[in-house]
Amino acid sequence: MKQISLTLPENLFNLSKEHSNEYGFRSVQEFIIDLVRNKVIVEKAERYKAIENKMKLGIDVNKMTQKEAKEYFMSF
Repeated sequence: MKQISLTLPENLFNLSKEHSNEYGFRSVQEFIIDLVRNKVIVEKAERYKAIENKMKLGIDVNKMTQKEAKEYFMSF
């Protein structure tokens, strides 16, 4: 695990502390970790869903034969 230092305006810290207590977090740090984790997971899921929808519609998709796809992936 990596440690970071974070400075918050006092009113935001106080609101975060109240929220942490109200929703059962052990600390403001635990609450912030949960926020970051959820943000990363939700944004990644939304991005993948958008890509999937584009693929289903054939938007921004490189259409290849199976042979072309194999050659493409083997080039890495």
